Amino acid sequence: MRLSMGGVLALVGMAGLALPNVAQVAQLPYMAEFKILQWQRVANGVAVPYETTVIAARDSQGRKMTAKTVSPMGADQKAITHFQAFDPVAHAGFSWSSPGREATVMAIPLFGAIPQGCGYATFGIGYANEKTTKEDLGTKTIQGVLARGRRLSTTATVEPIGKNKKHKQQPVTIKVRSTELWEAIDPGLAGLLVREVEEDAQSVKMSKELVNFSRSEPDAVFFRPPAGYEIVNREVNLDACFSFENLDPSAAP
Repeated sequence: MRLSMGGVLALVGMAGLALPNVAQVAQLPYMAEFKILQWQRVANGVAVPYETTVIAARDSQGRKMTAKTVSPMGADQKAITHFQAFDPVAHAGFSWSSPGREATVMAIPLFGAIPQGCGYATFGIGYANEKTTKEDLGTKTIQGVLARGRRLSTTATVEPIGKNKKHKQQPVTIKVRSTELWEAIDPGLAGLLVREVEEDAQSVKMSKELVNFSRSEPDAVFFRPPAGYEIVNREVNLDACFSFENLDPSAAP
């Protein structure tokens, strides 16, 4: 296992995929545990909740790891944890599952090699005349992390269905979605969301909250597949938009 990993990282290093040397605020290491609750309506209209546990880690060198475990929906199902690790020191990304026997490794492309026009995609029902308002929710301490909150409320104006010749019907304002975000204030924890609540027009709700937090330095083993896993190389397609979160062991060639 170690020889295979060493060979992979040596090849990655020879590829010269170095990250640009840009002065940045020092990123603080941490270990964080989140609970995600999602409610989705099934055929009979009942909202069914299911829970996901997420462990996130970052060390002082910028390595990141995310482990996501979805609770079984039935007694005959087993919990599976999906891991993703991002290592800017080795210029590589790793993905594996537990239980499992195979891990995927992919070299991280140069920032300049990523095609222009790549960005984030948004999903859900959209309206041509949507309007979003922002509300400052102040500050709050969640699991020892001071965070500032904001609420984004999106509405849209729609014409009533049908026509009434006797009574003029006025356009109706409807709620499209609402998002509440609480982000860590400390510059060393920039980008860390400690609470997130989303709700759309179909009353599909999602909440994600920090339930445990430690500022200790994570062990290096968190950012590598376990011993005994077979390493599978995956080539980077520089003609497509790169997203490490889309790296999946089942998608490996």
